[in-house]
Amino acid sequence: MNNLLHLKYAVEVEKTGSISKAAHNLYLNQPQVSKAIRELETSIGITIFDRTPMGVYPTKKGAEFLSYAKNILAQLEAMESLSRPESKKGQILSVSVPRASYVSSAFTSFLNDLDKDSGMNIDYRETHSVRAMKSVSEGSNDLGIIRCQMRFEGYFLTALQKYALKHEDIFEFEYLLLMSKDHPLAKQKEVNYKDLLDFTEVAHGDISVPSLPSINLPDKSKVFKNRIAIYERASQLEILNRIPYTYMWVSPMPKDVLDKFELVEKKCSVPKNKYKDMFIYREGYVFSDYDKIFMEKVRESISKVSLMIK
Repeated sequence: MNNLLHLKYAVEVEKTGSISKAAHNLYLNQPQVSKAIRELETSIGITIFDRTPMGVYPTKKGAEFLSYAKNILAQLEAMESLSRPESKKGQILSVSVPRASYVSSAFTSFLNDLDKDSGMNIDYRETHSVRAMKSVSEGSNDLGIIRCQMRFEGYFLTALQKYALKHEDIFEFEYLLLMSKDHPLAKQKEVNYKDLLDFTEVAHGDISVPSLPSINLPDKSKVFKNRIAIYERASQLEILNRIPYTYMWVSPMPKDVLDKFELVEKKCSVPKNKYKDMFIYREGYVFSDYDKIFMEKVRESISKVSLMIK
């Protein structure tokens, strides 16, 4: 029991970057937490944290140890939840996903099928792939969808192993240009990337969200210099609709979203424009009925957008 408590203390120290803050959050005093961390380091034979005037930071081996610790704690929580009858009641879904309209469309369809008179507990987070992996690994979410550029697939597969996560490939695609139907380039069958230099890109404000790679242009005097960074997807679509000199790189989108905002998608031949989305979940995780329904809704949404781009 003490060892499990020590694991919890270490995870909290990593989360806060401070032994004193961790102690406060755990309702303990600082010497208690410091002593527990020292005992844990002695028992496993490594230094978990570097103590510096700027804070407490995991060592290289410490970071690896903490990733295992978080997996252990998450699995223990899952085991304990089996004995709590209330955890099995209600309509429950907890997912981390990329900012993708085909996923949000699937989520809306999932919600529409729920029983409005029964209790529900839904946690739907739009975030980048690294945060989604950590969230699912630590048990903050049960399911995730991550996006990776195909040339970096090996890195993500290694990361999934590190986080003790399983994956299922669900969608391979190229990013498309999204723009108003009144955009000057909207009538072209396929857009040349050089034509984009005269227009303004709308991009995710979170730079960790996958975006199109930088492009080496023959003419070094011109660069993609006009850019508007926005976190919230509905605002992005509204700007694309109302400001017809803007564009955005997106995964294939459902037709009803395009029609609602009077937008069109265009192909643009650029290098390294291959992406993959995957379901992720913890090793040994047993899907609930609601997990399965959501996953099937996502697959249905993918089928619909895939038909549109063929």
